[in-house]
Amino acid sequence: MKTLILMTLVVATAGCAMLGTAPGAQVSSGSTEATAIDFAPATTAPPFPDQNMGPRIIIPVTGGAPVIGIPLGGNMYLPVTGGPPVIAIPTSP
Repeated sequence: MKTLILMTLVVATAGCAMLGTAPGAQVSSGSTEATAIDFAPATTAPPFPDQNMGPRIIIPVTGGAPVIGIPLGGNMYLPVTGGPPVIAIPTSP
């Protein structure tokens, strides 16, 4: 039984070693010139969020009349008149 497990391990690791070049190995292309990269780096950061932290008119998602609320982030607003934060849609961009 131990021999069977040992043979399976040897065959599995030998197959992985023959799949290609090692990571980080240099491949020569026959060209001695340095090639430049012609693409712009991808932007991973989203556009800057709205920095206006002043009160704005919002429409609560649960319905009801528009209210004035202070943005807390993530479509959460604190009503100026008091009460718990509400999830709402701003009426201005």
